[in-house]
Amino acid sequence: MKSLWSAVALIALTPVTAMAQGAFGVTDNSIRIAVQDSLSGAYSQYGVPSLNGVRFVFDKVNAAGGINGRKLEVVTEDDGCSPKQSVGAATKLASERSVLAIVGLTCSSAAVAVRDTVAPTTPIPFMSFSSGGYTSSSAALGGLKPNFYFVPPSVHAQGVAIVNFAMNTLKSQRVAFIGQTDVYGKEGRQGVEAMLGEYGQKIVADETLEPRSTDASAQILKLKAANPDLVIAFLYQVPAQILLRQAEELGLKATIVTSASVTDSAIYKSLPQTALNNYYGTMLAKDVLDGPGLKPMMDDMRKKYPDVTFNPLVVSGVGAAEVLVDALKRIGKDVTPEKLAAAIDQTTDVNTGALSYPLTYTPGNHAGGRGLSVYKIVNGVETLAMPGYWSGTEKAAAPLAAAR
Repeated sequence: MKSLWSAVALIALTPVTAMAQGAFGVTDNSIRIAVQDSLSGAYSQYGVPSLNGVRFVFDKVNAAGGINGRKLEVVTEDDGCSPKQSVGAATKLASERSVLAIVGLTCSSAAVAVRDTVAPTTPIPFMSFSSGGYTSSSAALGGLKPNFYFVPPSVHAQGVAIVNFAMNTLKSQRVAFIGQTDVYGKEGRQGVEAMLGEYGQKIVADETLEPRSTDASAQILKLKAANPDLVIAFLYQVPAQILLRQAEELGLKATIVTSASVTDSAIYKSLPQTALNNYYGTMLAKDVLDGPGLKPMMDDMRKKYPDVTFNPLVVSGVGAAEVLVDALKRIGKDVTPEKLAAAIDQTTDVNTGALSYPLTYTPGNHAGGRGLSVYKIVNGVETLAMPGYWSGTEKAAAPLAAAR
């Protein structure tokens, strides 16, 4: 009899438990969104500013009453910029069904790992602050995932945008490339090579560097021997700093343009201005953080989060949050992961107030980013090189107008 009553109790409890597990972070009063990113350690400069960009938008929405009576809550998971750790964290969030969506995943290798292993197992939408995964966001390449989205332009598209800038503003004739040995460097090279071909050029020197390298002298000497007038670099923060310092020391005179992964202003303060005279950086933001286009927002954000050191990656968090808010407002009260993904697929020209480009997604395009803006360093201060952003999707003779 005891076992019979136990079975009856189990049957009675099963529907309730299933409903609780199926809530996916939505209650009558709240919607829980996870920010999974590198939030501590050496790569925390990638995740912490973006996390607080999300919080900033959600706090404003909540102060105005929330969305259809629900307040937005942030749940955090630290992935350490590690594919293995990132897959574990995403698997945990997906299995618990405690959040409606997962945003973050700034490190390309971590984003690609989650995209390929976790995203296919759950209806939860993922929105990555990474720019990796060109093949997964391209329908033409057969890798489009129905619930995985990108806020920045892909690494491939960044390469296209930098070449457009180089050909039309710098008038480069001999272009060399140096990139990391991982997916970040490989996809950056693909974009650079493809767009150089549109201009009738080829890469004149092609070097790779390990992401955690502490010496780039051998690669720099090989680049120097090819006599380039431009070096395009797809490197993370530390190797990019090493490249700039040793290029100065070893007499590489070419202009250097880095991809949008160089985010910490400490890179400029630790280098002499002579190492930066021929340097351009690229970014997603419509302006440098203390420029007129972003300073009002950044002043508010710094007051709210005084202990955070912000960098241009904060705009990815703002962008993702604004897209989610826009989609949730259109859904109404009946919120599910499937309905959220469908609403994101109908996102058209959302002006985030932070990114240089408006964000648009369709069922066939999950890469919302459209290009890069360009800055230079003048007396240790970041300065917008020109208004607008360079297209990362097609050949362009001039920058496109920045989102207002």
